[in-house]
Amino acid sequence: MLGEYQEAKTYLETALAINVEIGFRKGEASSHGNLGNVLESVGEYQQAQDSYEKALSICEEIGDKRGEAFSYENLGNTLQSLREYQNAKTYYENALAIRKEIGDRKGEGGDYGNLGTLLYWTVSGGERIS
Repeated sequence: MLGEYQEAKTYLETALAINVEIGFRKGEASSHGNLGNVLESVGEYQQAQDSYEKALSICEEIGDKRGEAFSYENLGNTLQSLREYQNAKTYYENALAIRKEIGDRKGEGGDYGNLGTLLYWTVSGGERIS
């Protein structure tokens, strides 16, 4: 929130190392997700995507549905920034399906908003996705 991205990255990498060391898989997934957020904020989209994919994999492994939904949403955001619109749409749809499954109405609203914005901007920007 303060824009001190390098310091934030250092703290998150430390948190990640500790979570790995103590075997706290949920914390490890959270650290990867938060690290992805920092990387995305500074435009390092490929590295952010890698972090989000690691978070997703761990969440799937431990059965953390809410974490899976957040990971899919984060991946959608990153892929939208990379102009990979069809893949972004797929990730947003995956997040939406999970949020419906777990009854997360607030998350559903956000996912519908992400899909609407994606579809609006890609069509108005000259690219059409289905």
